[in-house]
Amino acid sequence: MTAEYTNWETEFVDVKFVDQRLKSRFFKIMDAFAAAPDKSTWAAAGSRSSAKAAYRFFSNKDVSRDELLDSVSRATVEKMKHADADWILAIQDTTSVGFGNRKAIKGMGYHCSTEQRGMLVHSCIAATDQGIPLGLLYQEIHTRMYAGMTLEQKMKNVPGQ
Repeated sequence: MTAEYTNWETEFVDVKFVDQRLKSRFFKIMDAFAAAPDKSTWAAAGSRSSAKAAYRFFSNKDVSRDELLDSVSRATVEKMKHADADWILAIQDTTSVGFGNRKAIKGMGYHCSTEQRGMLVHSCIAATDQGIPLGLLYQEIHTRMYAGMTLEQKMKNVPGQ
């Protein structure tokens, strides 16, 4: 699958990176992920060094998951204002993402059973009444606690925090 959309600057129009190299890296990562949405980070990146660069980018203290999501939400609201539609739908979904029994993945709670790791991703997207997607309005990630895990332990390991 190949993505035709590569104008990420319109989706992240007001994101401010402290370093221009981060901005450049971010758009390269977005292009790679869009071109291979069904692939893992390693496969989508195209090389070991590009995959490591993507992981370094997302673990960089100067990159905020909340700021990236807020920027996408603001761009979506602008598209909603200019959409040629009688109605705008806010469609919600919760997706269960499983990672099997890999114990080394930080921040994963249990998924389906206490033997499997995973998370729940709750998203809300905007679409026109003709079914044209406009973008992401909101997204939240949850992990299920294991028996005996305190709330403090869970909060310390929430993905993206």
